[in-house]
Amino acid sequence: MKAVFYITNHGFGHASRNVPIINMLVSSGDLVAVKSDERICSFLKRNLSSSRISYHTDCRDVGLILKEGSAIPDEDAMLKAIAADKAQWPDLISREKDFLSSFAPDIVVCDVMAWPLKAASELGIPTLLIGNFSWAEMYRSFYPEEVYSHYLSCYRLADKALWYEIHSPELHEYCSDYECISLVSRAHDDKVIESIRNSTSLPKIFVSLGASVDLASPVDVSALPYTFYVTRGIKLLGDNVVELPLDMVNTPDYIRACDYVIAKGGWSTVAEILLAGRKSALLVRGSNIEDQITTEVLTSRSQAVMIREEDLTDIGDLISRIDSLKGENYDIYHDDTAYICSIIKRMTSDNQEEL
Repeated sequence: MKAVFYITNHGFGHASRNVPIINMLVSSGDLVAVKSDERICSFLKRNLSSSRISYHTDCRDVGLILKEGSAIPDEDAMLKAIAADKAQWPDLISREKDFLSSFAPDIVVCDVMAWPLKAASELGIPTLLIGNFSWAEMYRSFYPEEVYSHYLSCYRLADKALWYEIHSPELHEYCSDYECISLVSRAHDDKVIESIRNSTSLPKIFVSLGASVDLASPVDVSALPYTFYVTRGIKLLGDNVVELPLDMVNTPDYIRACDYVIAKGGWSTVAEILLAGRKSALLVRGSNIEDQITTEVLTSRSQAVMIREEDLTDIGDLISRIDSLKGENYDIYHDDTAYICSIIKRMTSDNQEEL
C-alpha cells in the first residue's frame, strides 16, 4: 500500500500527531510520501527513521498570521495572504495531479490541508481528512464565508473524515462519512521513563512552552521542592533545573515520568498529556477557535489549568492550582493510532475491490 500524507506546516503539532500513524504504516511494509515544508519534513526525519518514507518540501498553508510580537491574528495581512494563496490553487492542484499520477498512491491523507483533496478527488484517489479543526472553521472567526469558501469546497470532497477528541461539532457537516476518534501519541520508552523517575527523589515537573514565551526576567525556582525538566521557552534558575536539548524528540517520556506538566496548549502536546493521565497547566495565548475549544473542554473536565504568561512568574502558585484540579476520567481517552491505520488500510482495500 502507498499513501501520501499532506501535513500543514502550521506548527510542529500536526507533524507530531502523524508520527505514530506513519510509523505504524511503514512498519507493516507500506510506503509513505510526506508533503509539507522543509521545516516540518526535517522535524519528521528526526522522529521517523525508515527508508520507506520519502519527503517532499513543496507544500505550505497560509495558517494563522499573527501580529509581530503578539498572539493576536493580523486579520489584514492574513486576508491578503488567503487571497494570494487562493490564486495559486489552480496551478498547485495541476502540479499535484502530476505528482499523484506519477507516485500512484492508494490513498491521500490530509491533516487539515484542503487543496490536495481536490487534486486527489479529480484523479479518483481515496481521500481521508483528519484533524481537530479546519482552516475554514478557523477563518470563519474573522471573515465572511466568501473569503474561505474554497477551503470548504475542498474539505467536502473528502471520502471520509476522522475528527480527533476536542473538536467542534461544526466539522461533522463537512463529510457524511465521518467518525469521532480519540487521541494519538508518539511512542514512549518505559526504560527511559523509569530512568528519569529514578534520577531524583523530588517530585518532577516537565516544562515545555515553545519559543513564543517572552518573559522579561528569568524565574527563580531554586527554593521550590521539585526537579524541573525544561525545554526552550522559559528560563528557570536553580540547581533543581535540568535544561533539555532543543532537538529532543522524546517528549512523551518526560510527560509520563513527571508528576506535573506545564506546556503550551497545542493539540498534540495536550493529547500526550491526557494519554499519560497527567494534570497540567496549559499556556493558551491565541485568539482562535481551536484554543477556545481546548479551553472549554479541559476546563469543564477539570483536567487542566489555563494560564497566561504572567502566571509563569509564580510557579509555586501555579503548582497549587494544578493540585486543585480533580483530574478524573482519563480513562475516556485512548490511543487510536492502530484504529486510524486500520481505516486507511480498509479504504484502500475497498477501493481495490471497486476497481
